[in-house]
Amino acid sequence: MPTKRPRVTYEATNLPANLEVEEACPSVFTAQGLYDKRPGDYAKCVQMLAQGSPITRIKKDLKISHNTIAVVRSREQEVIDASKKVMRGLIGVASQMAVEQMIEKLENDQIPAGVLPIATGILIDKHRQYEGEPTQTIEVKKSLSLDEIKAELATLKDEKVVEAEVTDIDPPVPHSPE
Repeated sequence: MPTKRPRVTYEATNLPANLEVEEACPSVFTAQGLYDKRPGDYAKCVQMLAQGSPITRIKKDLKISHNTIAVVRSREQEVIDASKKVMRGLIGVASQMAVEQMIEKLENDQIPAGVLPIATGILIDKHRQYEGEPTQTIEVKKSLSLDEIKAELATLKDEKVVEAEVTDIDPPVPHSPE
């Protein structure tokens, strides 16, 4: 029935539980079923986790639940960490080769003038990121107009003065240990 009066919701807090602790059955995900039935997908999940693929992509591509992915991540943490370490090394080698080629092309005037500022900016950003420095600095400047200052001063003048009595109090006396 529609009403214009506000509804008040009461929740009973004094009712006994319907289930006993022994009757509760928690869900335990082990990913063992995925490993037993689809070992290729299990390995692909580990590989995608090592590559940093998003969970939604892994779920969609492999048709597995996020709970299974979480278990695979925790069970295969050593493999994922080792794969990431190898990947970091490969990326380091590839970036070093790319920088060497870029220097060579710079020396031979093979980089077009329009590409040079973009490539230089990317290199500077990546170098700063590698060194742990910020790649961006955002500066926010707030300036006040004369009208804003006048309005603030006017509100200060309109404030009511409150009379108060001030008294000094004695400092606390330190207690001696007994």
